[in-house]
Amino acid sequence: MATARTRNGQLLLVVDDQPFFTAFLQDKLTGLGYGVVTARDASEALSFIKQVGPPLVIVLDLMMPRVSGQELLRHLAESEHARGIRVVLVSASHAVQAVAAGSPLVVGRLQKPVDFGEVARLVQLAARDLGGTRDARPS
Repeated sequence: MATARTRNGQLLLVVDDQPFFTAFLQDKLTGLGYGVVTARDASEALSFIKQVGPPLVIVLDLMMPRVSGQELLRHLAESEHARGIRVVLVSASHAVQAVAAGSPLVVGRLQKPVDFGEVARLVQLAARDLGGTRDARPS
């Protein structure tokens, strides 16, 4: 998993088990100037988060094999990195609207198929909430 850096230093992690969806978001968000890394499951996401650390914006699918996005979110909320993480939840299920109500990590929830304009708006909101930039680190 390569780490992509950008002019503004903001890094996004897209966690979803559907390669088409992750490739779509990676392409579109990179086009907006973000560095985007993808993970196929919670295990890959946790490894990346431990390696890179916050601040980090995560677009997180709730329905994944083995460890669900909701379980990953719970783990992140209890982690030492919680203050530097913001999450946009996505799911094909309408239940996404009720997940993690009141969680300070979650900036928004979207049902698939997503409107990319709304994804971009929520990612921008999350990045702004985190201060918008990362510390410079070597790739």
